[in-house]
Amino acid sequence: MLTKRRVVVAVLVLTLALLVGGCAAPQDASKARSRGLINQGVIVPAEEVRVAEYLNYYEQHFPIPTDRAVDLDLRLGNERIPASGAEVWLQIGVQAREADSEEVTPLNLALVIDRSGSMDAPDKWPYLQQSLQLFFESLDADDIVAVIGYDDNAEVVLPAQRVGERDWIERTIRRLHPQGSTNLHGGLMLGFQEVDKHFDIRRNNRVILLTDGIANRGVTDPKQIAQDALTYNERGIYLSTIGLGLDFNDELLSQLARQGKGAYHFIDSAQEMDKVFRREVAGLVEKVARDVAVIVHPGEGVEMISLTGHEGRPPAGPVQITLQELGAGDNQVLLVRLLLGPGKGRERSVAQVTLRYFDIFAQRQEQTTKTITGLNTSEAEFDPLWDLELLRNVTIQSTAEGLQEIDHLVQARRYQDAYNLAYDLEQALREVADLTEDSAMVSDAELMQRYQSVLAEYIRSQGEELPQPDADSTLRPYRGRTATPEIPVIEVE
Repeated sequence: MLTKRRVVVAVLVLTLALLVGGCAAPQDASKARSRGLINQGVIVPAEEVRVAEYLNYYEQHFPIPTDRAVDLDLRLGNERIPASGAEVWLQIGVQAREADSEEVTPLNLALVIDRSGSMDAPDKWPYLQQSLQLFFESLDADDIVAVIGYDDNAEVVLPAQRVGERDWIERTIRRLHPQGSTNLHGGLMLGFQEVDKHFDIRRNNRVILLTDGIANRGVTDPKQIAQDALTYNERGIYLSTIGLGLDFNDELLSQLARQGKGAYHFIDSAQEMDKVFRREVAGLVEKVARDVAVIVHPGEGVEMISLTGHEGRPPAGPVQITLQELGAGDNQVLLVRLLLGPGKGRERSVAQVTLRYFDIFAQRQEQTTKTITGLNTSEAEFDPLWDLELLRNVTIQSTAEGLQEIDHLVQARRYQDAYNLAYDLEQALREVADLTEDSAMVSDAELMQRYQSVLAEYIRSQGEELPQPDADSTLRPYRGRTATPEIPVIEVE
């Protein structure tokens, strides 16, 4: 693991609580954004790599709740812990139930679409039209929908109305033509106004904003845009954001989605557009839980060393992590590194984890608490990441932290170190890909190999000598496993 952590997620430390903002699974733009930048030959800015968001881009396989809206899944990197003490990894999974057709809250939705000239590209507009068709067809007849288009000006293309027989879909899509500049503020305000016309506490009142550019017409100050949006958010009209291309304001879209209690996605390919508009449509608009919080109580003699999304060592004692609203099928994963002192007896308590949330459908507060335990062992050798699921997720988190560090090294002109780190990350990803047979890890390893070429090209442009990988440079040694070990079964009280 990298010891130097530069995390951009906003953190507020209180006496006994750590509040980590922007960590919900819908906020997954950072990973796709990094991939898009690398494929375009660009050094990934450290401030755009939000570690918790990057980690939660990846598919997880937590059990789906059947008797509650949201549930906990706890897992150790290795349940067999040396009695003399050791560092251990704890994975906390939070999983929301799937959408229930009988319980789906009707929508009051405005889709605000950037139709500026930069959208007129073969990898944007045709795929967007196809995705919009699928998105609109997925809406229920009783949902209320409005469509706003904006370029130099903003226009209500489809006034807020019930979906009905859907005979308006193709006609509305045909009215959207890319041209002109980007009046983002004007489009966004029109979207809020259309939703406000039919505001109903019994509906999911929401705006979805899509853009590939930076506001350059009308109100262009990001602070003013965010403040004007917040006025509607505080009245119960929420906001999700979708970014395309390389030129939009990542910080603004992230802030708008956080304060608007919505999702933030980045689209860098037709496949990603399909994922956002089709496979994630339920979680994008159907909310299951709000005021979600996870409280971690380390066991006796246990100290917390690190936590996903937090820079430095967390405060001693109980730690509370606040998450954003969860949509149907959404999940969130947090990784906690703990230091365990010597233990006695057969079992030891590693941590007690409490999940609190407000069930939006049932309109009540819910809480569940689980304890994760380990087995004391006299074995001398201890692999804290024997569990392949933990190994995979820790490696993903290390990759995000590594991308941050690479940018800092480049800014300090430590080019050889930056290149070596990219090489180390590639090797670690290839090891995990080999052990898990996870295609996502294979793709990530190939992307990190591509990043080495990007770094080499940048270094050449600076008139510096091209670096070579250090033959002794490895982030972690290959353990040489040829077969997937049995995943330990952990009893949770």
